[in-house]
Amino acid sequence: MQEVMQREDNQSVVFRILNVAKKTRLPAVGLSTLTAFVVVWCLLVLNQSLWRHLLEWRPVESFEDLAFVLSFGVLAFIVTYLFLTPLTLSRRATKPIVAVLLVISSAAAYFVSRYGILIDKTMIRNVFATNTTESLELLTVGLVLQVTFFGVIPALVVVRWPLKVQSVRERVAHRAAVIAALFMALGGIAAIFYQPHASLLRNHREARHMLSPINILSSVGSLATEAIRQPLPYEAIAAGVKLGPHWSNLVLSKNHEEQPEHRPTLLVLVVGETARAKNFGLNHYLRQTTPQLQSIPNVVAFDRVTACGTSTAISVPCLFSDLSREEFSVRRARARDNLLDVMERAGFDIVWFDNNTSCNGACGDRVEIRVDSTASSDLCPPATPCMDGALFEKVWKKLEHINRDTVLVIHMLGSHGPGYHLRYPKEYERFTPVCRETDFSLCTIEEIVNAYDNTILYSDTLLAETIGRLSNQSQRMDSAFIYVSDHGESLGEKGLFLHAIPYAVAPKEQLEVPMVFWMSSGFGKHMGLSSDCIREARHRPVSHDFLFHSVLGLMDITLPAKRTELDLFSPCVRG
Repeated sequence: MQEVMQREDNQSVVFRILNVAKKTRLPAVGLSTLTAFVVVWCLLVLNQSLWRHLLEWRPVESFEDLAFVLSFGVLAFIVTYLFLTPLTLSRRATKPIVAVLLVISSAAAYFVSRYGILIDKTMIRNVFATNTTESLELLTVGLVLQVTFFGVIPALVVVRWPLKVQSVRERVAHRAAVIAALFMALGGIAAIFYQPHASLLRNHREARHMLSPINILSSVGSLATEAIRQPLPYEAIAAGVKLGPHWSNLVLSKNHEEQPEHRPTLLVLVVGETARAKNFGLNHYLRQTTPQLQSIPNVVAFDRVTACGTSTAISVPCLFSDLSREEFSVRRARARDNLLDVMERAGFDIVWFDNNTSCNGACGDRVEIRVDSTASSDLCPPATPCMDGALFEKVWKKLEHINRDTVLVIHMLGSHGPGYHLRYPKEYERFTPVCRETDFSLCTIEEIVNAYDNTILYSDTLLAETIGRLSNQSQRMDSAFIYVSDHGESLGEKGLFLHAIPYAVAPKEQLEVPMVFWMSSGFGKHMGLSSDCIREARHRPVSHDFLFHSVLGLMDITLPAKRTELDLFSPCVRG
């Protein structure tokens, strides 16, 4: 009842503000003046997080500090105004463009302030990749109120603001004079404050991703430019694939049913979501969040693994690519075969199970097996994503019917935030109290971490159960298992939450991920692998760059693109 009354009060306030705005007679202004007012509103209201950080980076302890902060404000005004200039030249188009930009910028400001995220091309890519269910998790009362008061109402004011009647010549002359004045001011700032500004932007590169709406405009522009570029010529690197000597006594073909003596070889590759190494029990976390995996013999946890990116849209395709992180781009990855193409060319069946937004291009045109939201009422609550258990039930059924050499990929929902409490059944709520909100400002850090750790505990059970089932079928097939998370997560460190911070400034919590390996004794014998040798390599610094080449080494597959120095398993192959 109290929440209803509060919501009605908020609505009443909004209607009163709108009514006042409707009756207020605003003076007519030119396009340049309207643009300036919008820039000032954005700087003072929608960039509070930037100013807060600026004062942390450069505390005002002297007149020189104050002068620098004021010069930064003037510089931000100039740059923002110049960015908006091409969008505010038309009398007819300026108001709708600015109105939409104010609403979008107010939403972006909420996430920057509340979760500490930064806006760049990858973040915009993530926005377009987010499905409706994930979006609803982020739709909080705080977001609605901020967008209403700081986005919608100012946008309505802009729409109602009368414009002076000016000829094209007058508008051009006035805008040219304003731009000339701004460039003169910019030159003055550069002459006096160039060194401190350059130093700040060099040491705090995240600042450029915090200034709204420039961060949005530049990121959308960069993504749009990428989208309209001509695709690169396709490189079919899988054409050179060959099977190694350990396959010499077996015949890989699509007619395994005609070869009853053939023992299928299976690789289960699990791509985790948002699991960070720091909270993984196998990586010496203070809490035992992986008790089931810990109890399985021959499980190897690599504890120094770095992700290729800080978001699923980048990490997943990069994970399956032969390109290193430095070489990788979504455009290049789309123009060449990836790991699954190579494995398919080598004769393996490829099956992709997905409980995430998508495979982000990594699975190509292959059919995805997705979880059915009606499959399990307990694991698929209404209006929320299905828990991973619903997907693994499909995986376990598939394991019983594999009779061909297969690569089985499982793309988990894992620990995806902010709704950590929605990712596991109630019986896995071992660490309490937990945060049951998607607005982290309503929870303590302890509650957020507890909910997150429970997601790792649940994933541990699903992964261990999968290994157990593979072990139980070791008499009829040889199997290997690899689990690696796509990226990590921030849980309040340095005021940051969630993930997708630009890689250059990303904290280690978003970059360091867990990776687990297991193989059956038959698989080790078949491929000539020493389990003791693999275990000794668990402390070696590795990254997502290793996966492509290590899987080829694990499966004894040769390829001209394979790099031996990135193959974790090649030193452990017996003759």
